[in-house]
Amino acid sequence: MRSLPLSSSAFDAGRHAEAHLAADFAGGCTMLRRQHVGYPFHVTRGFYLDVARPELLTLYLQSASGGLYAGDRLKLDVAVAANAAFHLTTQASTVVHHGRESGALQQQAITVGPGAFCAIASDPYVLFPGADLCLDTIATVADDAVLFLADGFAVHDPKQAGRPFASFSSRQRILRPDGRILLLDRGSIRGDEMRNGALGDMAAVASIVLIAPPDRLPDVGTFSRIVDTCGCLSGASPAPNGAGLVMRILAPDGGTLARGLEAAFHVAGRAALGADLARRRK
Repeated sequence: MRSLPLSSSAFDAGRHAEAHLAADFAGGCTMLRRQHVGYPFHVTRGFYLDVARPELLTLYLQSASGGLYAGDRLKLDVAVAANAAFHLTTQASTVVHHGRESGALQQQAITVGPGAFCAIASDPYVLFPGADLCLDTIATVADDAVLFLADGFAVHDPKQAGRPFASFSSRQRILRPDGRILLLDRGSIRGDEMRNGALGDMAAVASIVLIAPPDRLPDVGTFSRIVDTCGCLSGASPAPNGAGLVMRILAPDGGTLARGLEAAFHVAGRAALGADLARRRK
């Protein structure tokens, strides 16, 4: 039997995989109407964790591999139908390995229907030395829907030899169903910039976009204050075109950042759904 090279092998050109998830509201709760998940993606059964909002479906998206590798091109397609309530998160942080001049690309296409609630809240990526990761997200959100979208990263050098990651970049495009652009956000940072103090002594960074009608948004000051109590340094402001709120978060490490993102999810969930949500155990 011939052995195949591991995903991290120099002989591997990277993986191309897609995951498609469609959530509908039926019978008083949200359920997965369709799922197609290719390796390395993996999902378990859905969970209904909130007594006050029993229709809210929480799904953990897992990785069946050891993280993201050079040449990986992964795409996640999420569709949340009218009046559904869906929360997609990860089971843990995802390690990003050396990019080997080809890097890794994670794409997301999200559609949120009228009256729906959708939260895509991944744990921070962990950038190993040489990691080169690009996140590219496009979301279409109905006028009265809610989208909570969070992504970020933490830096980790296992040998503590001062070796930086290569690059992290993110692009987010938020549109209305008629194609009108609400928000376009782009950012990038190189590892040597962080090593040279571009973010002070902080080693973890995240962005949050919260698209919602005004009556389903949290108070800006409360939003930031609760995240800061987790040990983070955050700043929130209104999003362009009256779309909602945006937040940037800095943290000294990945664990602190993960706690700040979790707190932000609960603040946003309380404002959007009118109830305190249960803790998502991992």
